[in-house]
Amino acid sequence: MWNDSIIEAVRGTPLQELRLDDLLGIDFARVVVGTIVQKRDAITALINRLKYETVVERARLTEELVRRARVQPPLDLMLTSEQVRTMRSADMQIGAHTVSHPILAKLDRVEAAAEIHQSKHYLENLLGEPIRLFAYPNGKPEVDYNAQSVSVVRQLGFDAAVTTRWAASTVDTDLFQIPRFTPWDRGRFRFGARMIGNLRAR
Repeated sequence: MWNDSIIEAVRGTPLQELRLDDLLGIDFARVVVGTIVQKRDAITALINRLKYETVVERARLTEELVRRARVQPPLDLMLTSEQVRTMRSADMQIGAHTVSHPILAKLDRVEAAAEIHQSKHYLENLLGEPIRLFAYPNGKPEVDYNAQSVSVVRQLGFDAAVTTRWAASTVDTDLFQIPRFTPWDRGRFRFGARMIGNLRAR
C-alpha cells in the first residue's frame, strides 16, 4: 500500500529532513523528520497530501518520495493469503475494500466497479464464500465516495457498506452508508462522552 510505503520511508530515513517542494509544492519545501514527533507529523501531512491524487500519480509520487528518503520499504507489510484464511477460520468476518485504495468519488462508474468487484472476487476465491460487506476507502461521504459509489456497491451484491462518518446508527440508517467511529480515546470517560455525542448527533 502506498501509505505504508510513506510511513516506512519517513520512519526509516537516515536524513533529518526531506526537500520535496519540487515534488509536492512549497508547503513541503522542508519536511523535518529528525524526531519521532516530527516523523509522525510528516507522515500525516504527506498521506493527506497524496491521498486525493489519481492512483497512477499517487504511485509515482510515493515511489519518488521513497527514493529520496533513501529507504527500501519492507515487502511484507500486508497480510498474506494464509493469514487472511486464519483470521476467517477464527470467526473474523472479512469484507472488501477495493484493490488499490482509490478515492471512489474521483473514478467513473466503470473504474469504480472494477476496483470494487476485483477486490470482492479475489476474496471470494481466497475464502471460498460470498463477501457480503464493503468499506469505502477513506469513507467520507461526498468527498471519498458518492451516490455512484453506493449504487455500484449495491449492484455488485453486497449486503451493506460502512463509511467513516462519525455517528450512531438507527433502524432508518442506509445499510450502504453505515456510520461508525473508532474508539481512540484513552479512557472510559472520554469514550463515553464520544458515544453520547454520536447518539445526540444521529
